[in-house]
Amino acid sequence: MNTRDQEPDHSTVEIRQNVLYLSSFDSMHANYDEKKNGIESVFYDNGIQFDIAFMDVKSFSGDSNVSSFYNFFSERYNNNSADYTGIIVSDDKALQFAMDHQKEFFDGLPIVFFAINNRERADTAEANPYITGVFEPDYIGDTIKYTVATMPHRKTFVALHDESEAGLVDIDEFLAYTQDLPDYDIIEINTARLTMSEIIEELKKLPDDSVVFYMACYNDATGHKYSLLDLTNTIKEYTDAPIMRNYVGGREMGILGGTYMNAFDQAKQAAIILNDILNNNKKITDYDLMTDAASITCFNYSLMKKYGISEKLLPEDTVYINKPMSLYETYKDILPIAVFIMLSLLSLVGSISFAFINEKNHVKDLERSKTEIENSKFLLQYQAEHDELLDLLNRRSIVNYLQENVKSNSKYSIILLDIDGFKDVNENYGHVTGDLILNDIADRLKYFSDSHDLIIGRYGGDEFIMLKCGSWLDKDSEIVKDLVDLFSKPFVAGEVNILLSISVGISHSDNSSDSQEHIINSEIALYEAKANGKNIVCVYADEMKQKLSEESNIKNAFLNAFDHDGFYMKYQPKVSAKTRELIGFEALVRLKDAPFGPGQFIPIAEKNGWTSKLGRIITEIVIKQIAKWKSEGRTIYPVSINYSSRQLNDTGYVEFLESLLEKYGIEPKYIEIEITESLLVEKTDVSEKLFADLKRLGISLLLDDFGTGYSSLAYLTYVPVENVKLDKSLVDSYLVDGKDAFIKDVIQLVHDIGKLITIEGVEEEWQFERLREFNADMIQGYFFSEPLDPDEAINYSAD
Repeated sequence: MNTRDQEPDHSTVEIRQNVLYLSSFDSMHANYDEKKNGIESVFYDNGIQFDIAFMDVKSFSGDSNVSSFYNFFSERYNNNSADYTGIIVSDDKALQFAMDHQKEFFDGLPIVFFAINNRERADTAEANPYITGVFEPDYIGDTIKYTVATMPHRKTFVALHDESEAGLVDIDEFLAYTQDLPDYDIIEINTARLTMSEIIEELKKLPDDSVVFYMACYNDATGHKYSLLDLTNTIKEYTDAPIMRNYVGGREMGILGGTYMNAFDQAKQAAIILNDILNNNKKITDYDLMTDAASITCFNYSLMKKYGISEKLLPEDTVYINKPMSLYETYKDILPIAVFIMLSLLSLVGSISFAFINEKNHVKDLERSKTEIENSKFLLQYQAEHDELLDLLNRRSIVNYLQENVKSNSKYSIILLDIDGFKDVNENYGHVTGDLILNDIADRLKYFSDSHDLIIGRYGGDEFIMLKCGSWLDKDSEIVKDLVDLFSKPFVAGEVNILLSISVGISHSDNSSDSQEHIINSEIALYEAKANGKNIVCVYADEMKQKLSEESNIKNAFLNAFDHDGFYMKYQPKVSAKTRELIGFEALVRLKDAPFGPGQFIPIAEKNGWTSKLGRIITEIVIKQIAKWKSEGRTIYPVSINYSSRQLNDTGYVEFLESLLEKYGIEPKYIEIEITESLLVEKTDVSEKLFADLKRLGISLLLDDFGTGYSSLAYLTYVPVENVKLDKSLVDSYLVDGKDAFIKDVIQLVHDIGKLITIEGVEEEWQFERLREFNADMIQGYFFSEPLDPDEAINYSAD
């Protein structure tokens, strides 16, 4: 919703009414300015100001986007202090929105509509006691009528259309009208079913007596969209048939003529009705549905001469493009002066001739400029619909195409693909090379799409979206296999050759969900493919959405915990294998108000880069707890804190830890840091600095989950780890009859290099007895205790 459309010229008029103008399209739509000017021509002189709300259904159609507009409108309308006294709406979607939400938003307000194409919708609205307006018929009938009258010898009518909503309305009206022309041959060219090369072949085959009716027609079977200029030039190049059109525009480019909507007059008529209701005590029920909406018949005069058409066969109010002006029309305002000058000053004949020539050239310049502006407008439209870098349909256009042309009960698959690791290409070779590689990828994908009857667009970044109509695809489909194989050859940018792979997500139509939902489903499938290792094809299943929904719930719970002190600690006792005495704890984080365990939320935290923040929170909770125990006079035991390799990015962690120990008066010997094998294997400058800083501080290091990774004792000789924790999986696998010698040997090897060993996951007494026999140092597991709350933990006794 924009700011008020008030103009300074009318500022002296007293504002008496507030009106809302609800438009189906945005301000870039072809005839928006004419509609707005038509409304202004009535409202401003009658003390009516208006706000404008744009639905922008051409770019963002579909139920989900109408729902999004509803949410936006609801919030803006309810928070708007303006007290609207009337509503004016243009085009079908806006009228439907007004009817659907009349009670909620516009209860009791007069609603006047215009530019409505759907007669059933207009009649339904008219039956409402608060709604009336102007119905806009399809002008293909008038266009055909003038074609028959002006070119009676041309007996082949060619209907060029696509399968957009407007295109289907046009072809229905065309076929209905031409039923009354039995001696005419009708040829239908549905561009949505043909590639451009096939369209050209159809144009080449047209008989000499053809007329092409260029109706709503924007794309071919590949999904490639064409501007008015592009398609007009194509028709002109491959056939000499005159081109008729029932929409505005194109007369300067090669379209002969036709009838279309007079947007200014229709808007003005609707504004007059609403003004009468608001300011002249008229009732809305006084107005019936207007069905004789204003129209414009416009022809290219120079093309009329080419095809031998007389002005006498057209209406008197016909607008002519490129019609030469007569001498009187050109100079009617200055002719008396010119005659006087010619009679009195014959010596100036030469200069007058020069002025004449100059003026004529000026007229030509103006006409040329107008054509250039029109061409620029359509060029801008093409640019708005296509990705500037790759010349594919952009995200908005491909999504819009799917919403307008794919029916929920049709059979199709949506394929979303992502280039694996493309970020590395930009980082390693630079964005210039990256763009060249993307162009090579796009060219390969365009050729592939044309060859396999697919519609393609750039979804964003290094993601591409494809549509396959008429069939369902899976990872074993030949098309999908060929698509994956497309990336088996290197892509080239100058001297750089790069081998890439793709992850693919696919969603099938299901006779109920719209295309927008299947786009989301293909995103979910793509997410699953990348999560499973990349270079994988996944077909959407409901379980994926459930998994993603649960992950989203975990994320929300985790973020809520960050903001509202939502973490707490459990402490699992560590017991001496020799004496069964308590000798320490492992601190284990939990969520306060959510049912998710650490096995669920820790991977989410790692994936989203939250481990450093979580690590600091855990560290402070543990140190505060030790300080509490200390203040209560309890016996203090070392507490180990888990440290993720992802926390290496937190280069200030050791300083943070040191400041907490000083703040709460805790000696470093009561804190142990449990690290994983990945930190040892990487052996980076950052990890080595971490080990050195912790050693300087007096913090002990423990190696967690030994046996689940590389499990090499060699790296234990150069890392300051004092205690090695044997993972539960090794206990389960090897602490059994016939295999337990392996556990005994591991314990001995750890001792031989001067380290202690802790065995976790001990759940049975016989396991404890066997491990004590093998000289294990510490035991941790449910045999002694599950993780405990702080008060239970500090009072724990293993006896």
